[in-house]
This record gives sequence, structure tokens and C-alpha cells, in this order.
Amino acid sequence: MLLNFVTAFAVTLFFSCQSNTSKTNNYNIGEDAPIAEAFEVNLKYTDSGRLTAILKTAKVKDYTNRSFGFQEFPEGIVLDIIDKDGKVSVVRSDYAIFYKETGLIDMRGNVDIKTADSTHLMARQLYWDQSINWIFTDQPYKSILPDGTVNEADGFDANQDFTILNSRINEGIMFIEE
Repeated sequence: MLLNFVTAFAVTLFFSCQSNTSKTNNYNIGEDAPIAEAFEVNLKYTDSGRLTAILKTAKVKDYTNRSFGFQEFPEGIVLDIIDKDGKVSVVRSDYAIFYKETGLIDMRGNVDIKTADSTHLMARQLYWDQSINWIFTDQPYKSILPDGTVNEADGFDANQDFTILNSRINEGIMFIEE
């Protein structure tokens, strides 16, 4: 009797199971769709327990499942970079994209950087190579240094702290003591 019950139960289970692939296929992510999206992000980065950066954005789309993965910030970013002395530099842009494999950040549209020492840089597009802490662009930009020096040019490259700056085809106003 027990054998008949187990057999009947097994047969019922076998025939009652059906494929749900038609239901689960509705959840497949399209090839061009992000694998994740986040809204109203306030992300804090730390290094050895010290707060080093705060990233704020209205929207992030994650495409890191692709062969050359990236994260897109279609509504722009505000990035506060905090140095070891607690001084804050602020980076803003209307749009940004971060390439995971290379560590390169491409910022576009009203890129605005205000460093802790009051250097102000404005550009249409700016690249930041995090792996070597280098910033560069081939687009027009304008910088205003703490001493009032103004520089406008069609491209530059610099280290992250702007202590090394190579500017191309530029015009500007520089104050020199006599």
C-alpha cells in the first residue's frame, strides 16, 4: 500500500510539472539593456577607513556584463574628492561614463572642476584616467588659477592635482610681479 502511494505521488508530481520557460523568458534582458539601474545614488568611497570620495547622481545604468563593460550616468554626476587633509575638490558634469576595464571616466557637457586650492576648470568634455591619475581633453577649456591667472585653450593634459599642466594652443591673462 505504501509502495502504491509513493508511486501515485511520484506520477502526480511528474505529470503536474510543466515548463515555465514561456513565463521566465519574459524576464530575459535584451542585448542593449543594462543589467541594473539605480536612482538617487549617494555612494561613499573609503580607503583604509578614510572617506576619499562621495559620488552623487540621479541615475546609473550598469552595462558591466558586456565584453567591454561600463557604467553610464545619463543625468550627470557630482563627485566630491576628499584629500588626506580633509580638503574637498568638486567635479560636476551633465553626463559621464566609466569604463571598468580601463578605469577611464569620460565626462561630457558643462564639466566643472573646483579644486580645494580654488583652481577652477570648465570644459565641454574631460577624460580622467584613474589608473595613472591623469586628466586630459582635446576640447576647448578655460581655467582660472587661485592667483587670478586665466587660461583658455583647445586641449590640455595634467596630473590629478594640476601641479603638472600641459596646455595646447592657448590664450590667457597672467599676473607677474615686477
